[in-house]
Amino acid sequence: MTRSPVKILSIIVPTYNMEALLPQCVESVLRTPSLAAVEVVIVDDGSRDGSLRIARNYERRYPDTVVVIDKPNGNYGSTVNAALPLVRGRYVRILDSDDCFEGGRIADYIAALRKLDGTDMIVSPFSEVGRGGRVRHIDYDVYSRHPYEWMRPYDAEQIFADGRLRFFMMHSVCYRTGLLREMGYVQTEGISYTDQEWVFYPLFRVRSIAFVDIPLYRYNAAREGQTMSPAVQLRDIGHMVKLTDSMSSFFVSADKGGMSSARIGFLRETVRNRIRIILRKYLLEMPDGSFDPSAFDSVYADLRGMADRCGIGEIDLPVNRMLKTDLLVHWLATGKRYPAFVRGAFRLADRLMMRMHAAIFRR
Repeated sequence: MTRSPVKILSIIVPTYNMEALLPQCVESVLRTPSLAAVEVVIVDDGSRDGSLRIARNYERRYPDTVVVIDKPNGNYGSTVNAALPLVRGRYVRILDSDDCFEGGRIADYIAALRKLDGTDMIVSPFSEVGRGGRVRHIDYDVYSRHPYEWMRPYDAEQIFADGRLRFFMMHSVCYRTGLLREMGYVQTEGISYTDQEWVFYPLFRVRSIAFVDIPLYRYNAAREGQTMSPAVQLRDIGHMVKLTDSMSSFFVSADKGGMSSARIGFLRETVRNRIRIILRKYLLEMPDGSFDPSAFDSVYADLRGMADRCGIGEIDLPVNRMLKTDLLVHWLATGKRYPAFVRGAFRLADRLMMRMHAAIFRR
């Protein structure tokens, strides 16, 4: 069968030892009447289970839709780097192999991409599936009000300047493939959490952004051992430090000539927030048995150096907006973290505030 030279949407599916979930992931894409417009690029990152066999079976059954890349293990970023030069879609997005799409919405999504053709970045809501099948709708609303019209391309400078949005999430974002190729987009290899680069590096070049009311992505937040679980994040915190170093280096070296101060400020704040996340994990979430003060001092010195290179001033680290206690100020003044029972109370208060905020302002 002759493969069509151009697709509307290419979907990169990185997979590593996901034989139990990969079929659900791929099937969620294949169940659409718009299949002719879709390409699925499955990148097997040196799996030791049956993931590659499953992927090859789909490639044989759907030769015009499914492409398989078999490569040695290089972690998440290497899978994206392997796929991007080969994708045929005018637009491209990532679907992790333990997640899936709302198959019934793919046709709507393809129709939206056709109407918005030429827009650099497409942003949509997504669903987070927790334990017990609990589903949470996550959108870019601000206190339950949508600041932007659906299906309308906005000048990216307006989005950066108005201050309504502070960040973007990988599960929501789709890019014009040509944009990524024009900028020579590459992710860091050998570490986890490089999905943060997916929603950072392209923002240096994005010229137009549109929002579509199509919750396509279903994020599986319940899987044991996934990289976003608190235990795994603490175990792999060194990856988060390396990622932040890569992001800060990109910020420093990127050509910012002609870039507005609002965009630069948005990107600088993204780096600041990555630094905050790491400091919070050390000073609030890490158990006493795992916390090494001298190792933290070294990490803090590295993070402070990253901040200085990016022109980031003070790094505040309050527990939350209600509890004004600053974790970093306490450490710098005493050389100690708050006692374990106090940190536990802080974490509980933080969870309660997040739930209250969700109940009041979010769907």
